[in-house]
Amino acid sequence: MSAFQQYLPVQIFPKENNPEGHKFQGILEAMESNRMKIKIDRTFLSQNHSGSILVEFSMSNYNFQFESSLLSETEGEFIFILKPRVIHKSQIRKSPRLKTFIKFNFTLWTEGGRYDGAITDISTVGIKMTSEKEILKNTILSLNVFIPGTSLRFICQGLVMWCRPDPNQNHLFLSGIKFTTLSIDAMKKVDKFIQDQLRMEVDNS
Repeated sequence: MSAFQQYLPVQIFPKENNPEGHKFQGILEAMESNRMKIKIDRTFLSQNHSGSILVEFSMSNYNFQFESSLLSETEGEFIFILKPRVIHKSQIRKSPRLKTFIKFNFTLWTEGGRYDGAITDISTVGIKMTSEKEILKNTILSLNVFIPGTSLRFICQGLVMWCRPDPNQNHLFLSGIKFTTLSIDAMKKVDKFIQDQLRMEVDNS
């Protein structure tokens, strides 16, 4: 269980009554003898989920996933789940990326305040963005993205994989963000948008 560290960002995927494939952001608070204590998005609590779940988290260039069950006990913003017996590891897959410039806003999941940013490339796995905000690695962001001229809009959480000064703009920072709670339905829409835009670029070249 050495992969589990306090305050590790995790994603909870309910397997029951979840046809759109929604994921919910959480943070590991504590490991106990046979269960895990997780601070969870309040939306999850309001929907009264129960039963089997999938739990996902990322470290370095790898995704980890295990099956678990929700326990009936809650404590404020905290839920409890069974500790896993088996953890599956896979490399984060690469997917087509679209260079773009899309203005959007984001918040830090654990803090107040809203910040402006711009997406400079996007894939179904995540985005590269630029903003005036320097963000620490492993920070969780809440992303609110709407692409003008399309019906594509998605709101999800993302994990900061890296952040560094923009070499071309002294007052800006570049960050790489991995989507953590992008639903299956939203992922399909993002993929369609990327494929359509890439196809248009080929047709116009």
